[in-house]
Amino acid sequence: MKRARRRGPAPLPAPSAAARKALGPYARGRLVEAAPGFPTLSLDVPWDVFSSQRIDEGTLLLLRHLPEGEPASFLDLGCGYGALGLPVAARWPKARALLIDRDLLAVAASAHNGAALRLGNVEVRPGLGYRGLAGRRFDWVLCNVPARIGPRAIRYLLEGGRALGAQVRAVVIRDLAGLVRSLGLPGLSQVASGPRHEVFSLSPAPAQVDLDDDDVYARDQTAFEGLRLSRPHDASEDPEHGVLLGALAESLPQKGPSRALAFRAGYGVVPLLIKSRYASAEVVAQERDLLDAAFLRRNARALGHSVEVRETLFPADGLAPGGFPLVVGELSSPAGPAVARRELQDAADLLAPGGEALIVATARQEREWLAAAAPKGFPHAILLRRRGASVLRISRPKAL
Repeated sequence: MKRARRRGPAPLPAPSAAARKALGPYARGRLVEAAPGFPTLSLDVPWDVFSSQRIDEGTLLLLRHLPEGEPASFLDLGCGYGALGLPVAARWPKARALLIDRDLLAVAASAHNGAALRLGNVEVRPGLGYRGLAGRRFDWVLCNVPARIGPRAIRYLLEGGRALGAQVRAVVIRDLAGLVRSLGLPGLSQVASGPRHEVFSLSPAPAQVDLDDDDVYARDQTAFEGLRLSRPHDASEDPEHGVLLGALAESLPQKGPSRALAFRAGYGVVPLLIKSRYASAEVVAQERDLLDAAFLRRNARALGHSVEVRETLFPADGLAPGGFPLVVGELSSPAGPAVARRELQDAADLLAPGGEALIVATARQEREWLAAAAPKGFPHAILLRRRGASVLRISRPKAL
């Protein structure tokens, strides 16, 4: 008997024109969210954010088990593209809603969706946890807890809501439920259970927590090319990442540039390696994830390296073209070829005359993307291949 072939997820309806304008090549498609008791919403979703193929089951479970009554204010911490906070804001249009996420792409998506739905009670802003919120007060704090954020950060997410005077409702994957119970937080109770998630409630009470403490995210120390770096939980890093970084390090030029940009810099491996090799170079690092950016700054301080950290969605955002003799980065693997094309074009546009960009990609990305994604009018070639990693060199002639 033949087994039925597994099919991939069904393609999403095309994103709106406004989404393409707001999200550029990250715009992926549209989802309809029809949670019982809430207005039906059409949401534009981007590539490379949590649950962009379907509405997360944990989000829907939490929406069915919110605190009683009508909130005058609420905070959605880790809002993503708005699947949790926007239905709540639409149901209670008089409530003051603040949606926060550490990922600038998620912030852009939530802000776009809130505006498209004409929800005038919604404010969306970038933020890392509760940083900068001391003194604010909310009736509710809602959170879909990241699966890999670590036990200290989970405690922080729960107790931090208390510090804002709020009733906290948090949904976690079932594997984390035992950890949440083990925290021993007074007033904690389980209010719902689903096939793969559990919802916890934490009643308002005094809390002793530093809302600006990013040390709660610290995972471990890692080493690369003689550098010791602090690494956060939930860092965007796959098991083969070290191979890509090694190929990129091997490709760096012998002569140091006067100025260099490292895009998609993570917690600082590449920009800090460049600064350690070329001490006199001015190094700029671009990152869209505020958690990675915080640890990049932390690692730079620990090493005594001066690096300018730019929190932007795309490499060239806010930068004048033609200003860098060296641009270094890695392609965004989950985001697809359109984003890769934008990243490569940004790298080429930022090159000074006579400069070079060194971009690392997986062998699959080279095979499937690079021929079409490489910028037109700039000489380019594969400089190095190592163990499934490929380094693309893009140059800008002095006369261009």
